[in-house]
Amino acid sequence: MSGGVSERMRFPNPSPSEYALNTALVVLTLAVLQYTGWLWDDPAGLDPAFLVAVAVMYPAFTYLIALVGANVRSNPK
Repeated sequence: MSGGVSERMRFPNPSPSEYALNTALVVLTLAVLQYTGWLWDDPAGLDPAFLVAVAVMYPAFTYLIALVGANVRSNPK
């Protein structure tokens, strides 16, 4: 840190059940949109690999965004 200020990094402490619920909601929404063909040209079925990738990456990126948000100052000096 500049100016000799030493601060510790803050880590968010989210509820695992909240992450699971949000992930399930996002994956379910994408599955419905995929099945109906609203986002894809072929409404023939689901792409399980895509849904699994979303289910794995969504919580990781959500945590990274929360980590950045916890460590950004709202009022710079």
